[in-house]
Amino acid sequence: MCNKFNFLSGGAETYLFDLCRGLSDLGHTVINFSTKDRRNIPSAYINYFVKAPDLSASFKNNPVNNIKSAFNFIYSVASARNIERLINEHRPDIAHIHNIYHHISSSILHTLRKKNMPVVMTLHDYKLICPNYSLFRSGEICEECKGYKYYNAIRYKCLQGSYLKSALTCLEMYFCKLLRIYENNVDIFIAPSIFMQQKTISFGINPKKICYLPYAINLDGFEPNFAADGYILYFGDISAKKGVRFFLDNIKHISKKVKIKVVGDGPLRGRLSDLIREEGLENVELLGHMPRGKLVNFIRNCLFVVVPSLWPEVVGLNIYEAFACGKCVIASNRGGIPELIENGVNGLLFDPSRPGELKDKVQYLINNPQIGVKFGRNGFEKISKFNNRESHISKLLEIYSKQIESHRN
Repeated sequence: MCNKFNFLSGGAETYLFDLCRGLSDLGHTVINFSTKDRRNIPSAYINYFVKAPDLSASFKNNPVNNIKSAFNFIYSVASARNIERLINEHRPDIAHIHNIYHHISSSILHTLRKKNMPVVMTLHDYKLICPNYSLFRSGEICEECKGYKYYNAIRYKCLQGSYLKSALTCLEMYFCKLLRIYENNVDIFIAPSIFMQQKTISFGINPKKICYLPYAINLDGFEPNFAADGYILYFGDISAKKGVRFFLDNIKHISKKVKIKVVGDGPLRGRLSDLIREEGLENVELLGHMPRGKLVNFIRNCLFVVVPSLWPEVVGLNIYEAFACGKCVIASNRGGIPELIENGVNGLLFDPSRPGELKDKVQYLINNPQIGVKFGRNGFEKISKFNNRESHISKLLEIYSKQIESHRN
């Protein structure tokens, strides 16, 4: 399992760690390959981990003297060397790639191919086709880089508002595309939503090399609570693409008796705190990061969950978690979200481009809590039947076996 973070950074790691536990429970040996970080969960394979390039510090201090960091950002020799040593010493059967961009880099794919290792890759974001991972820029969905026009990332400063970082990412995209590093060295891409599968194909990925396998959730540790009272909850990253500011702007005129809790951290947390104070949103509580066990309890005790994503969300693991807790979800109709939420069945969808639609949906569930309970029950039933971990791992093992067999032949 190759992923740039070996700590709980986001939805990709939530899925990854749960998958690792599920495979280990079935008797498989799971080897982690990642980067060194003080936040890492313990691993028996820490000696193979690599140091990620710290571009923020490099560019700030002296970019001229940090060409090596920039090169490792694109193609890390250390990552290639360390994973070759890991393969030689442990002889794994297959490599499953998750997010490796920049921190580990695509260099490991050449090593895996040299060792005749089958390689599958789960697409947790849009980095394969979009320099800034998200198909989202300046508050709007963006596909300016379609047709390999990655130079637009520099034009719009898509990486953290920096020309230099955007240029480096642009260079990396052209480097990988010119050498067809992902296309030639990954046997099969796994898309967790049909939207992701279709979008990557529309950007030029070979449709024969990408399959659809939705995420799953381990229901152990979740206990549904179908109560018809509580607070409105947002949980997740506090960033522009997640639409938290949009959410608060749209519901600030509802009754102050309705409590709203925002759980999470991110680059816009400070601005959000200022907004809450300036607008006098006394019923909104910004709670910051929350340990997973406590978060699950918070989800269980809410009235419903709001997922106001403005970007084309790949799928939204927070919706899985809400359903696992028996909660109704109000969410935007973008990306892969409509594949999970059937409007009027297990939740409500809204169009962010239509002013007031989110507020109307929120007010509707406040006025009709029993409908939210009904939707929550339907969501729990859906997640239990179609997105359980056992079924997911069974299908994934079929993919593994097929790729292993093809390399033997």
